[in-house]
Amino acid sequence: MALTLALSCVAALFGIGLIAVALARRQFATVVIYSACLLVTTIACITALWHLLTGTAADITILPLGLPWVGAHFRLDALAAAFLVLVNLGSAGASLYALGYGRHEIEPARVLPFFPVFLAAMNLVVLADDAFTFLLSWEFMSLASWALVIAHHHDPENRRAGLVYIVMASIGTLALLLAFGLLAGPDGNYAFANIRLRELSPEQSGLVLISRFVVPPSCAIGTARSITSPSARSSTG
Repeated sequence: MALTLALSCVAALFGIGLIAVALARRQFATVVIYSACLLVTTIACITALWHLLTGTAADITILPLGLPWVGAHFRLDALAAAFLVLVNLGSAGASLYALGYGRHEIEPARVLPFFPVFLAAMNLVVLADDAFTFLLSWEFMSLASWALVIAHHHDPENRRAGLVYIVMASIGTLALLLAFGLLAGPDGNYAFANIRLRELSPEQSGLVLISRFVVPPSCAIGTARSITSPSARSSTG
């Protein structure tokens, strides 16, 4: 139930992003979009906190999306719930602050559609339970945040910051591709449940560890969840 509600919040945030495209040039758009984001992220935060405090067993679901032989795996366990609390607590705070700050935005159409998409993608990164879904969510998050970074693209410093960001995000994605490729192996078992069962050679473990340090800290949960098991810890130890 908690996972279903969390995924519903993600879908709602994507929906808010679509609504923002149509309303971005309206005077009331800022209040409507940021208020909706505040409401949804608060619900997601409470849901994750409830799951964490009640010690509920891991909630798992597979949707017929993504790679045909894998599907889209989602999992809400204690680790994911803890990250969701942090993500949505910060998202709710940012949405609340944006209710006032956003009134002064001179080009709201360049910000409003991407803000809820960025929040949705951050939640999906935490909930993803297979490498493909994680990477797709990570790319949504990277591109949405890049769009927010270059919102004031007329400023040369802003364009430079956007370039630096997208380069660093691309390096992180390549490192993740290497890490997940090594963890999944030649059979292409990209589900984290299968990755946890696979034992790595010392060389593979070293490469995964090196690629992990290249990836920005916000990606830590994906590699952590994919290798957190007794067999994985023994193979990387």
